[in-house]
Amino acid sequence: MSRLIAALYRLLYDGLLCRLPEPTAIAFGQSALRMLPLDRLPVFRLEDPRLAITLGGVRLENPLILAAMYYDPRILRRTMGLGFGAVTAKSITLGPRPGHPEPNLVRTRTASGPGLVNCNGFQNPGVEAFRASLRGFDHRVPLIVSVAGETVEDYVTLVRELGPLGELVEFNISSPNTKLVYEWSARPHELRILLERVRAATAKPLIVKLSPDFAEVNEREIIPAALDAGVGIVNYGNTRRIEEPRLSQGSGGLSGPEIFGATLANVRRTREKFGAALEIIGTGGVDTPAKAQALLRAGANAVGYFTGFITRGPILARRILEELVASA
Repeated sequence: MSRLIAALYRLLYDGLLCRLPEPTAIAFGQSALRMLPLDRLPVFRLEDPRLAITLGGVRLENPLILAAMYYDPRILRRTMGLGFGAVTAKSITLGPRPGHPEPNLVRTRTASGPGLVNCNGFQNPGVEAFRASLRGFDHRVPLIVSVAGETVEDYVTLVRELGPLGELVEFNISSPNTKLVYEWSARPHELRILLERVRAATAKPLIVKLSPDFAEVNEREIIPAALDAGVGIVNYGNTRRIEEPRLSQGSGGLSGPEIFGATLANVRRTREKFGAALEIIGTGGVDTPAKAQALLRAGANAVGYFTGFITRGPILARRILEELVASA
């Protein structure tokens, strides 16, 4: 059944969704997630005790994580029933941000498959509105709250305010869409202070979201500083910055299968260098079961993806889990 659904979704994406203007496709997809009770259908989930992992001491039913893109609680609630072991809310800033003007998302297509480039610019409602929207939120699976700030104090405040809403907290120092966080990776000495202050601000497990554009700095300075500060999980990684004249900002973050090779190499190299002291979420370019398996075999504790959720559909999680069980 999952193979049939995957094939049908591929026809839908190639025949309709990828032909719609990007804003129309986004609105269509988000409306469908809010309205259609896909999370009630067992075909999207696979429960097997062999799939369970722990991340930062938190139990996940399986190692798949929906990467950060949604903050609407209705959508978060739906995606929690679509086969993921955990779901990440979109990075939240102190105040509301309208994001960059359109066009802020364009499609790519190469021999490796369909991808996206975005310059969303952290469009989000801000900490107060987001916290209010999650009042009474039912966690069907662990929620990872993600935060992004301009200063150390911003991150400390965000972690203190939003940490109680999730089981884990991710702090984003790697989005290439604004100078807001991207430049943290270029200032690793200041980042050490940030890591120490954020670690002291919450008892929740912390995840550092790394940029693939700073691989050498990540492994020479940022990851060692994280471990020294007691931050033992990294999400490697984020989108890759590229020039893209179709976007309003002239550049954006590339996601999709074009970046998978770098993701795999980064995970393998990081595991070899840091061993069991570090927990790794491998994120970037996963759109097939084979790619998820490759990251886990290379040393990832968990696998994150978002673009594959769009281009291959919600059934991708079930397809991956079936392959993991078959190879267990």
